[in-house]
Amino acid sequence: MIKSIRYIIPIFTIVITACCCMAESKTKIVSGIVDFGDPNAEQFASRLKSLSINQHTEQVVKITQFGDSHTAADFFTGEFRTLMQAEYGDAGIGWVTPVFIKGQNHIGVSWESTNWEVLSSRALSDIDFPMGGFIAKPIKNNAKIQIRPKVLDNKIWQVKLTFKMVKNTPNPLVVYDDNNHKIYLSTIPKANVWQTTSFKSKLPIEINGNENTEIGGIWLTRYRHSGVVVSAIGTNGAKQAIWQKWSPNWFKELALSQSDLVILEYGTNESFDETLDVNEYRSNLVKNIRQIRKLLPKAAVLLISPPDTMVNEKQIPKLFSTIKNIQKQVARSEKTLFWDWQAAMGGRYSVKKWLAQGLARPDLVHQTLQGYKESAKIFYTDLNEFVRKK
Repeated sequence: MIKSIRYIIPIFTIVITACCCMAESKTKIVSGIVDFGDPNAEQFASRLKSLSINQHTEQVVKITQFGDSHTAADFFTGEFRTLMQAEYGDAGIGWVTPVFIKGQNHIGVSWESTNWEVLSSRALSDIDFPMGGFIAKPIKNNAKIQIRPKVLDNKIWQVKLTFKMVKNTPNPLVVYDDNNHKIYLSTIPKANVWQTTSFKSKLPIEINGNENTEIGGIWLTRYRHSGVVVSAIGTNGAKQAIWQKWSPNWFKELALSQSDLVILEYGTNESFDETLDVNEYRSNLVKNIRQIRKLLPKAAVLLISPPDTMVNEKQIPKLFSTIKNIQKQVARSEKTLFWDWQAAMGGRYSVKKWLAQGLARPDLVHQTLQGYKESAKIFYTDLNEFVRKK
């Protein structure tokens, strides 16, 4: 088993200008998390420390991670969620897709659905996608979705459901609780607008929709229960630019999450794309971080580099170093946190060692379940060390 690696990134690895070097000298490096001056890092650490002292305050720390297949599998985020909730308290599951997405996973939830089709922003454009980039659309009336936690309990859950009514119609959306009782929805539907309705219920719940209804993401948190929520919002094959395919108003959904930490885990697919406009990539990354800052002014932002990745056992993706360097530069200029996943694995070509130990898959891109769990343990340890020293 590969042990958690402690590393320090040299402050002056690249000579830039005198001005940049002065800014770099202010960088705080704590364990594996590099703090480039995030204005909300200390507040985030303080909230976690408060939870560790008293888990009976109804305080919830919300962590939301966006990413590609490394996030969509929920193996990395799932293990991270488990570790964080064991330490700070279990405040719930977080964001989930409206229905099961083929090739993706969530360790905390299962779905049963009939008469729904899935629209994905990975494959489609010019559609009004909500946050997350997935739409569940009824094929015909009386379409049903049941959402069930894999570990059932008798607790009350706070459910936030994003939906859109394509045109005015009576009863576009009907929700039933675990006893098949209809749940009153206080939101007044408006045609062609993504809305979020909130209600309390035990789980599982059943959602019934007609042909004029579309369902987006769903938030599941424990009602009046302190702890941590870790949401995984990922799409297989995604690049950071997928955000530009979502509705211009999707950031309002993120604002409603009241996230304390937003993690951006992209870059693997960009590193394989030799046609990528790297300047546009940089520009979009900066733009997205600034939008997060605008709508979640109290949230810390953390960039995760791609894990160590190879095209084959001798060659790395041509843009891997470029993408990682841009991420570091943007983390510095936008004053975010940064975690070097490649370094955490052991550095350049370490994925071959992980493959030999059963921690990486033969494609030298993805990790096995155990590999993602090991990565999550390193990240969890680094984050807690960062919090401890703040």
